[in-house]
Amino acid sequence: MGHQLDDMLIFCNFHGQECNASFFSSFINYKFGNCYTFNSQKPTDYRGNPASTHPLNITKAGFMYGLHLELFIQQIEYVRDITHSAGIRLLIHDQAQMPFPEDEGVNVPPGFETDIGMMKVHIDRLKSPYISQCTDGEDIKNFYKDVYGSGYTREACKRTCAQQNIIDNCGCIHWEFAYPKNSEHPKCNLSNAVVHDCVKLYEFKFAHDELNCHCPLQCREEIYELTVSGSQWPSSAFIENFAKDLKEWGGQMKDIADNPAMIRDNFAKVVVYFKQLNFEMIEEEPSMTEINLISNMGGLVGLWVGFSVCTLAEFFELLLDVILLFIQRCIGTANKRGYSNPYMQKQNPIYLQKTTKL
Repeated sequence: MGHQLDDMLIFCNFHGQECNASFFSSFINYKFGNCYTFNSQKPTDYRGNPASTHPLNITKAGFMYGLHLELFIQQIEYVRDITHSAGIRLLIHDQAQMPFPEDEGVNVPPGFETDIGMMKVHIDRLKSPYISQCTDGEDIKNFYKDVYGSGYTREACKRTCAQQNIIDNCGCIHWEFAYPKNSEHPKCNLSNAVVHDCVKLYEFKFAHDELNCHCPLQCREEIYELTVSGSQWPSSAFIENFAKDLKEWGGQMKDIADNPAMIRDNFAKVVVYFKQLNFEMIEEEPSMTEINLISNMGGLVGLWVGFSVCTLAEFFELLLDVILLFIQRCIGTANKRGYSNPYMQKQNPIYLQKTTKL
Protein backbone atom coordinates (compact mmCIF):
# COMPACT_ATOMS: atom_id res chain seq x y z
CA MET A 1 0.00 0.00 0.00
CA GLY A 2 1.13 3.54 -0.61
CA HIS A 3 2.18 5.77 -3.48
CA GLN A 4 3.57 3.77 -6.40
CA LEU A 5 6.46 5.02 -8.50
CA ASP A 6 4.64 4.27 -11.76
CA ASP A 7 1.94 6.74 -10.71
CA MET A 8 4.32 9.34 -9.25
CA LEU A 9 7.07 9.60 -11.88
CA ILE A 10 5.88 11.50 -14.95
CA PHE A 11 9.29 12.72 -16.20
CA CYS A 12 12.88 11.61 -15.60
CA ASN A 13 16.05 12.85 -17.24
CA PHE A 14 19.64 12.21 -16.18
CA HIS A 15 22.60 13.95 -17.81
CA GLY A 16 20.51 14.80 -20.86
CA GLN A 17 19.22 11.24 -21.34
CA GLU A 18 15.79 9.89 -20.55
CA CYS A 19 15.38 7.59 -17.57
CA ASN A 20 12.42 5.66 -16.16
CA ALA A 21 11.21 3.67 -13.18
CA SER A 22 13.68 0.84 -13.86
CA PHE A 23 16.47 3.15 -12.58
CA PHE A 24 14.96 3.03 -9.08
CA SER A 25 15.01 0.48 -6.28
CA SER A 26 12.69 0.57 -3.28
CA PHE A 27 12.51 0.07 0.46
CA ILE A 28 9.87 0.71 3.11
CA ASN A 29 10.28 3.34 5.81
CA TYR A 30 8.06 3.22 8.88
CA LYS A 31 7.35 6.97 8.73
CA PHE A 32 7.25 7.79 5.00
CA GLY A 33 6.07 4.47 3.60
CA ASN A 34 7.32 3.59 0.11
CA CYS A 35 10.73 5.09 -0.63
CA TYR A 36 12.56 4.87 -3.96
CA THR A 37 16.30 5.15 -4.57
CA PHE A 38 17.78 6.35 -7.85
CA ASN A 39 21.12 4.81 -8.89
CA SER A 40 21.43 2.36 -6.01
CA GLN A 41 23.72 -0.67 -5.92
CA LYS A 42 20.91 -3.18 -5.57
CA PRO A 43 20.82 -5.88 -8.26
CA THR A 44 17.05 -5.46 -8.73
CA ASP A 45 14.79 -2.49 -9.35
CA TYR A 46 11.70 -1.64 -7.33
CA ARG A 47 9.65 -4.21 -9.28
CA GLY A 48 12.16 -6.98 -8.56
CA ASN A 49 13.54 -7.09 -12.11
CA PRO A 50 17.31 -7.37 -12.66
CA ALA A 51 19.05 -3.99 -12.69
CA SER A 52 22.57 -2.77 -13.30
CA THR A 53 24.72 -2.22 -10.23
CA HIS A 54 27.19 0.05 -12.03
CA PRO A 55 27.05 3.63 -10.72
CA LEU A 56 25.86 6.32 -13.10
CA ASN A 57 28.43 9.04 -13.76
CA ILE A 58 28.33 12.58 -15.03
CA THR A 59 31.03 14.35 -16.99
CA LYS A 60 29.96 17.95 -16.45
CA ALA A 61 28.78 19.98 -13.51
CA GLY A 62 25.84 22.32 -13.61
CA PHE A 63 22.07 22.52 -13.73
CA MET A 64 21.70 21.09 -17.25
CA TYR A 65 23.62 17.87 -16.49
CA GLY A 66 21.91 16.70 -13.34
CA LEU A 67 18.85 14.62 -12.50
CA HIS A 68 15.50 16.17 -13.47
CA LEU A 69 12.35 14.68 -11.97
CA GLU A 70 8.70 15.68 -12.31
CA LEU A 71 6.52 13.99 -9.71
CA PHE A 72 2.80 13.57 -9.13
CA ILE A 73 2.55 13.53 -5.33
CA GLN A 74 -1.17 12.59 -5.31
CA GLN A 75 -2.16 14.98 -2.56
CA ILE A 76 -5.75 14.26 -3.54
CA GLU A 77 -5.27 10.85 -1.87
CA TYR A 78 -3.88 12.14 1.41
CA VAL A 79 -5.70 11.02 4.54
CA ARG A 80 -7.57 13.88 6.21
CA ASP A 81 -6.54 15.03 9.69
CA ILE A 82 -3.49 12.76 9.62
CA THR A 83 -1.13 14.14 6.98
CA HIS A 84 -0.05 17.61 8.06
CA SER A 85 2.28 18.48 5.15
CA ALA A 86 2.47 17.78 1.44
CA GLY A 87 5.45 17.08 -0.79
CA ILE A 88 8.27 14.58 -0.90
CA ARG A 89 11.26 13.88 1.31
CA LEU A 90 14.51 13.77 -0.63
CA LEU A 91 17.79 12.44 0.72
CA ILE A 92 21.15 12.35 -1.08
CA HIS A 93 23.51 9.71 0.25
CA ASP A 94 26.35 7.37 -0.61
CA GLN A 95 25.31 4.25 -2.51
CA ALA A 96 26.50 1.90 0.22
CA GLN A 97 24.75 3.87 2.98
CA MET A 98 21.33 3.00 4.37
CA PRO A 99 19.13 6.12 4.10
CA PHE A 100 17.11 7.31 7.08
CA PRO A 101 14.82 10.04 5.69
CA GLU A 102 13.18 10.63 9.06
CA ASP A 103 16.49 12.01 10.37
CA GLU A 104 18.11 13.47 7.25
CA GLY A 105 17.12 14.97 3.91
CA VAL A 106 15.18 18.00 2.70
CA ASN A 107 11.49 18.59 1.99
CA VAL A 108 10.41 19.32 -1.59
CA PRO A 109 7.08 21.19 -1.69
CA PRO A 110 4.51 20.92 -4.51
CA GLY A 111 4.00 23.79 -6.90
CA PHE A 112 7.73 24.57 -7.04
CA GLU A 113 10.84 23.61 -8.93
CA THR A 114 13.39 22.78 -6.25
CA ASP A 115 17.01 23.03 -7.37
CA ILE A 116 19.54 21.20 -5.21
CA GLY A 117 23.21 21.88 -5.88
CA MET A 118 25.53 19.51 -4.06
CA MET A 119 29.19 19.21 -3.23
CA LYS A 120 30.80 15.99 -2.15
CA VAL A 121 32.85 15.75 1.05
CA HIS A 122 34.96 12.63 1.53
CA ILE A 123 36.13 11.73 5.05
CA ASP A 124 38.83 9.17 5.88
CA ARG A 125 39.46 8.23 9.52
CA LEU A 126 42.13 6.09 11.17
CA LYS A 127 41.49 2.81 12.93
CA SER A 128 42.69 1.86 16.40
CA PRO A 129 45.01 2.68 18.16
CA TYR A 130 44.33 6.21 16.92
CA ILE A 131 41.77 8.32 18.74
CA SER A 132 39.02 7.92 16.09
CA GLN A 133 38.99 4.12 16.52
CA CYS A 134 36.85 3.83 13.40
CA THR A 135 35.64 0.61 11.82
CA ASP A 136 34.44 -0.77 8.50
CA GLY A 137 31.80 -2.82 10.27
CA GLU A 138 33.78 -5.97 10.90
CA ASP A 139 32.28 -8.15 13.64
CA ILE A 140 29.57 -5.56 14.38
CA LYS A 141 25.96 -6.68 14.17
CA ASN A 142 24.05 -4.80 11.45
CA PHE A 143 20.48 -5.84 10.64
CA TYR A 144 20.33 -3.29 7.82
CA LYS A 145 23.12 -5.10 6.00
CA ASP A 146 21.25 -8.40 6.39
CA VAL A 147 17.95 -6.96 5.12
CA TYR A 148 18.96 -4.25 2.64
CA GLY A 149 22.58 -5.11 1.84
CA SER A 150 23.79 -1.68 2.96
CA GLY A 151 27.21 -0.95 4.40
CA TYR A 152 28.11 -0.05 7.96
CA THR A 153 27.14 3.32 9.35
CA ARG A 154 27.03 4.53 12.92
CA GLU A 155 23.29 5.24 12.72
CA ALA A 156 22.53 1.76 11.37
CA CYS A 157 24.57 0.28 14.22
CA LYS A 158 22.66 2.29 16.84
CA ARG A 159 19.31 1.23 15.40
CA THR A 160 20.42 -2.39 15.30
CA CYS A 161 21.50 -2.09 18.92
CA ALA A 162 18.12 -0.61 19.88
CA GLN A 163 16.29 -3.44 18.13
CA GLN A 164 18.48 -6.03 19.84
CA ASN A 165 17.78 -4.47 23.25
CA ILE A 166 14.03 -4.56 22.59
CA ILE A 167 14.23 -8.18 21.47
CA ASP A 168 16.27 -9.21 24.51
CA ASN A 169 14.27 -7.27 27.11
CA CYS A 170 10.76 -6.97 25.66
CA GLY A 171 10.61 -10.24 23.70
CA CYS A 172 9.29 -8.64 20.50
CA ILE A 173 10.35 -6.85 17.30
CA HIS A 174 9.89 -3.10 16.89
CA TRP A 175 8.60 -2.10 13.45
CA GLU A 176 10.68 1.10 13.37
CA PHE A 177 13.94 -0.82 13.01
CA ALA A 178 15.21 -3.58 10.78
CA TYR A 179 15.10 -7.02 12.36
CA PRO A 180 17.04 -10.25 11.74
CA LYS A 181 15.81 -12.59 9.06
CA ASN A 182 13.87 -15.67 10.14
CA SER A 183 13.32 -14.19 13.58
CA GLU A 184 10.89 -16.12 15.76
CA HIS A 185 9.89 -13.09 17.84
CA PRO A 186 6.51 -11.44 17.16
CA LYS A 187 5.93 -7.78 16.37
CA CYS A 188 5.48 -5.64 19.47
CA ASN A 189 1.85 -5.44 20.56
CA LEU A 190 1.49 -2.05 22.22
CA SER A 191 -2.01 -2.87 23.45
CA ASN A 192 -0.24 -4.96 26.10
CA ALA A 193 0.65 -2.55 28.91
CA VAL A 194 3.83 -4.41 29.88
CA VAL A 195 5.11 -4.51 26.30
CA HIS A 196 4.08 -0.89 25.78
CA ASP A 197 6.05 0.33 28.82
CA CYS A 198 9.08 -1.76 27.88
CA VAL A 199 9.16 -0.49 24.29
CA LYS A 200 8.67 3.12 25.38
CA LEU A 201 11.56 2.78 27.82
CA TYR A 202 13.99 1.66 25.13
CA GLU A 203 12.63 4.21 22.67
CA PHE A 204 13.47 6.87 25.26
CA LYS A 205 16.95 5.43 25.79
CA PHE A 206 17.54 5.30 22.05
CA ALA A 207 16.39 8.89 21.58
CA HIS A 208 18.69 10.10 24.38
CA ASP A 209 21.63 7.90 23.36
CA GLU A 210 21.60 6.05 26.68
CA LEU A 211 21.91 2.53 25.27
CA ASN A 212 25.21 0.79 25.86
CA CYS A 213 26.07 0.34 22.19
CA HIS A 214 29.48 -0.13 20.64
CA CYS A 215 29.05 1.94 17.49
CA PRO A 216 32.30 3.64 16.43
CA LEU A 217 32.51 6.00 13.47
CA GLN A 218 32.90 4.54 10.00
CA CYS A 219 36.39 4.82 8.54
CA ARG A 220 35.17 5.95 5.15
CA GLU A 221 32.29 8.37 4.89
CA GLU A 222 30.89 10.44 2.06
CA ILE A 223 28.49 13.28 2.76
CA TYR A 224 26.98 15.93 0.53
CA GLU A 225 26.66 19.60 1.30
CA LEU A 226 23.48 20.93 -0.29
CA THR A 227 22.43 24.33 -1.58
CA VAL A 228 18.66 24.47 -2.03
CA SER A 229 16.73 27.04 -4.04
CA GLY A 230 13.29 27.11 -5.62
CA SER A 231 10.92 28.80 -8.03
CA GLN A 232 7.24 28.47 -8.94
CA TRP A 233 6.41 25.52 -11.16
CA PRO A 234 4.57 25.28 -13.42
CA SER A 235 4.64 28.97 -14.23
CA SER A 236 1.52 30.87 -15.26
CA ALA A 237 2.75 30.98 -18.87
CA PHE A 238 3.41 27.22 -18.97
CA ILE A 239 0.52 25.85 -16.99
CA GLU A 240 -1.90 25.73 -19.94
CA ASN A 241 0.43 23.53 -22.01
CA PHE A 242 1.11 21.41 -18.96
CA ALA A 243 -2.65 20.95 -18.45
CA LYS A 244 -2.97 19.64 -22.02
CA ASP A 245 -0.34 17.00 -21.27
CA LEU A 246 -2.21 15.98 -18.12
CA LYS A 247 -5.40 15.43 -20.09
CA GLU A 248 -3.54 13.15 -22.49
CA TRP A 249 -2.07 11.10 -19.64
CA GLY A 250 -5.57 10.53 -18.26
CA GLY A 251 -6.55 9.08 -14.89
CA GLN A 252 -6.35 11.31 -11.83
CA MET A 253 -4.22 13.83 -13.69
CA LYS A 254 -7.00 14.38 -16.21
CA ASP A 255 -9.45 15.13 -13.39
CA ILE A 256 -7.37 18.04 -12.07
CA ALA A 257 -6.07 19.36 -15.40
CA ASP A 258 -8.61 22.22 -15.56
CA ASN A 259 -7.79 23.52 -12.08
CA PRO A 260 -4.44 25.42 -11.86
CA ALA A 261 -4.56 25.42 -8.05
CA MET A 262 -4.97 21.64 -7.97
CA ILE A 263 -2.11 21.23 -10.44
CA ARG A 264 0.26 23.19 -8.22
CA ASP A 265 -0.97 21.27 -5.15
CA ASN A 266 -0.21 17.89 -6.71
CA PHE A 267 2.94 18.30 -8.81
CA ALA A 268 6.56 18.99 -7.91
CA LYS A 269 9.77 19.24 -9.87
CA VAL A 270 13.25 18.43 -8.55
CA VAL A 271 16.65 19.09 -10.12
CA VAL A 272 19.72 17.59 -8.44
CA TYR A 273 23.18 18.44 -9.78
CA PHE A 274 26.82 18.86 -8.82
CA LYS A 275 27.93 22.45 -8.41
CA GLN A 276 31.45 21.44 -9.37
CA LEU A 277 33.24 18.19 -10.13
CA ASN A 278 36.00 18.56 -7.54
CA PHE A 279 35.35 17.50 -3.96
CA GLU A 280 36.64 18.21 -0.49
CA MET A 281 38.67 15.56 1.31
CA ILE A 282 39.07 15.47 5.09
CA GLU A 283 41.73 12.92 5.94
CA GLU A 284 43.18 11.93 9.28
CA GLU A 285 46.91 11.31 9.31
CA PRO A 286 49.10 10.06 12.16
CA SER A 287 51.24 12.77 13.69
CA MET A 288 54.06 10.22 14.03
CA THR A 289 54.56 7.22 11.73
CA GLU A 290 56.99 4.35 12.24
CA ILE A 291 59.43 5.77 9.71
CA ASN A 292 59.27 9.23 11.25
CA LEU A 293 59.72 7.75 14.72
CA ILE A 294 62.86 5.82 13.69
CA SER A 295 64.23 8.84 11.84
CA ASN A 296 63.61 11.16 14.80
CA MET A 297 65.09 8.66 17.22
CA GLY A 298 68.22 8.39 15.06
CA GLY A 299 68.53 12.16 14.88
CA LEU A 300 68.05 12.57 18.64
CA VAL A 301 70.50 9.76 19.41
CA GLY A 302 73.08 11.34 17.11
CA LEU A 303 72.52 14.74 18.72
CA TRP A 304 72.82 13.50 22.31
CA VAL A 305 75.75 11.20 21.54
CA GLY A 306 77.53 14.22 20.05
CA PHE A 307 76.84 16.24 23.18
CA SER A 308 77.93 13.33 25.36
CA VAL A 309 81.30 12.94 23.57
CA CYS A 310 81.98 16.65 23.91
CA THR A 311 81.02 16.62 27.59
CA LEU A 312 83.12 13.53 28.38
CA ALA A 313 86.15 15.07 26.65
CA GLU A 314 85.76 18.22 28.73
CA PHE A 315 85.48 16.21 31.94
CA PHE A 316 88.55 14.18 30.94
CA GLU A 317 90.48 17.39 30.22
CA LEU A 318 89.41 18.81 33.58
CA LEU A 319 90.55 15.62 35.33
CA LEU A 320 93.93 15.80 33.60
CA ASP A 321 94.30 19.44 34.60
CA VAL A 322 93.55 18.60 38.22
CA ILE A 323 96.01 15.70 38.21
CA LEU A 324 98.74 17.81 36.59
CA LEU A 325 98.15 20.62 39.06
CA PHE A 326 98.36 18.20 41.95
CA ILE A 327 101.59 16.69 40.55
CA GLN A 328 103.12 20.12 40.08
CA ARG A 329 102.34 21.12 43.66
CA CYS A 330 103.74 17.86 44.94
CA ILE A 331 106.98 18.34 42.98
CA GLY A 332 107.28 21.95 44.13
CA THR A 333 106.95 20.94 47.78
CA ALA A 334 109.59 18.21 47.38
CA ASN A 335 112.08 20.65 45.86
CA LYS A 336 111.71 23.08 48.72
CA ARG A 337 112.37 20.32 51.22
CA GLY A 338 115.49 18.99 49.34
CA TYR A 339 117.40 22.30 48.87
CA SER A 340 116.61 24.13 52.06
CA ASN A 341 119.44 26.11 53.85
CA PRO A 342 120.43 24.14 56.95
CA TYR A 343 121.62 27.32 58.65
CA MET A 344 118.27 28.85 58.31
CA GLN A 345 116.79 26.06 60.37
CA LYS A 346 119.14 26.69 63.37
CA GLN A 347 118.27 29.22 65.97
CA ASN A 348 120.25 32.38 66.18
CA PRO A 349 122.94 32.28 68.93
CA ILE A 350 122.27 34.22 72.10
CA TYR A 351 125.08 36.53 73.13
CA LEU A 352 125.25 37.29 76.80
CA GLN A 353 126.50 40.72 77.69
CA LYS A 354 128.92 40.74 80.58
CA THR A 355 129.84 43.97 82.37
CA THR A 356 133.02 44.39 84.46
CA LYS A 357 133.13 46.99 87.11
CA LEU A 358 136.26 48.98 87.38
